[in-house]
Amino acid sequence: MMEASLSENRETIAVLVACLVLTGENIWLHRDSPPASWERMEQYGISFSHPPGFRFTSNTPTSWIPGYWDGGVQGEPADGGLEIIGLYWITDKAGTTERAIEYIIDVAKEENPGLSIQEIKRMTVGELEVDYCRVVLEVEGMSVPGILCAFKDPYGRIILPYHLRYPGTFEYSETRIKQLIKSIEITPPTKPRSLTAYWPTGGWRYAAPEEMGMNGSLLQDMVDDIRSRPSSIQVDSVVVVKNGYIVFEEYFNDYTEDTPHIIYSCTKSVVSTIFGIAHENGAIPSLDTKLLDVFPDRTPTNIDEWKESITLRDMLMMSGGFNARDSWLYEWEKLGYLHDAPDAVDYVLNLPMAFEPGSRFEYTNGVSHMLSCIITEKTGKSAAEYGQEHLFGPLGITLHQWDADNMGRNWGYNRIYITPQDMAKIGYLFLQEGEWEGEQIISADWVKEATTHRIDANLFPGYGYQWWVGEGYYTAMGYMGQFIFVFPEQDLVIVCTSGTPESYDYANQLPFRFILPASN
Repeated sequence: MMEASLSENRETIAVLVACLVLTGENIWLHRDSPPASWERMEQYGISFSHPPGFRFTSNTPTSWIPGYWDGGVQGEPADGGLEIIGLYWITDKAGTTERAIEYIIDVAKEENPGLSIQEIKRMTVGELEVDYCRVVLEVEGMSVPGILCAFKDPYGRIILPYHLRYPGTFEYSETRIKQLIKSIEITPPTKPRSLTAYWPTGGWRYAAPEEMGMNGSLLQDMVDDIRSRPSSIQVDSVVVVKNGYIVFEEYFNDYTEDTPHIIYSCTKSVVSTIFGIAHENGAIPSLDTKLLDVFPDRTPTNIDEWKESITLRDMLMMSGGFNARDSWLYEWEKLGYLHDAPDAVDYVLNLPMAFEPGSRFEYTNGVSHMLSCIITEKTGKSAAEYGQEHLFGPLGITLHQWDADNMGRNWGYNRIYITPQDMAKIGYLFLQEGEWEGEQIISADWVKEATTHRIDANLFPGYGYQWWVGEGYYTAMGYMGQFIFVFPEQDLVIVCTSGTPESYDYANQLPFRFILPASN
């Protein structure tokens, strides 16, 4: 960012200090607004004031296409002084101002490996909320202090002013930055940004809510509402994808976009998707196949007409008929038995029957786990291995953790850990009717069948194949408030993660209280 000029001008340090003192420039450092003597600079809709005598050139990284939406400029004193003022502006390279700072530092380190940053903090400058951090550039025995900050403009860009000076102080740079920010004027683009279609395999792109016709102020109201809740309500993240772009992303309680989160029973929807892929690949037979025929070497106890009639479709619809008592409906009374069983397949198959399979909905964790066991039985691979090959890998999803039962079969009802952004990829796959990068990961027919109201449920009106179904939407749902909502008509995917039992009802209503109204 500034190494070359420092190396060439090290001898001018004393001259610079003398000039600053003699000109009386420092008297302005305690004023809120920039001095009247400052000059104006305009570049791609950003106009700002700077000290006289600075020469500005493009500082746009070579991998960017400079223009209204992405670019950079940097200025240095014409007399060779060791001071730098610069700006970057970016759009879909970062969704939050904090992440934008980290991104710019990574870019700058490519040419200035001695650059380091301190903790990112927040300050108010005028009416703007600005994230900022202190930076230090180590070059040729000199420690050059400075400030890098970031704020959002009204048109979807993140503006990142920075200032460094040697000799200098963080306080000096902070004052300069505040003066620069207060002088900035933003003009709207002459034409909307061209948002091209893409696949988020390598990472999501970002857009301002307004670029997608959404009301950003309502989304900010949601953040304020979340932060106002008592500690018993612990929402950890909200991610909103509109038309394939992240338009809103916020993390709470020390979570970040890189932190994997347990998704609890959203695991069920993931497992049913892997199950569907294995079925369509020919590994798993017809959904009308009897469950007991999948395990011909097993001889369950309590065999009766109902148990013999259970089909794979019944299992997918959460209508297996077992008397398991392993869900929240029974305060997980017998879930521990499933976990402690030497062989979970034997445990489930030996359960007594409670009702005729397919006749009604009964949320049963053991039933969902059997879907994972069937994947392993018929493919010879764990659900995680088969999923990595056919789902996680193609979508660019990092599976951080997936616990297994005592026989090494991945739990089919719970225990997946992935990031909220990767949760959104599962929803986006379904929004795209099973297609990903030109490949049909799972058929559009399966997506439709899996997300159709096939049987009346309880927490939501209906249930499909391990997906909950509402009016105009469907969702994966997990304990404590984990959700992957898909609203096909609105082209929306909404992910929520949470951390307390009390958070469930609150998180469940966030799409309907804030996000859908913001998209109308």
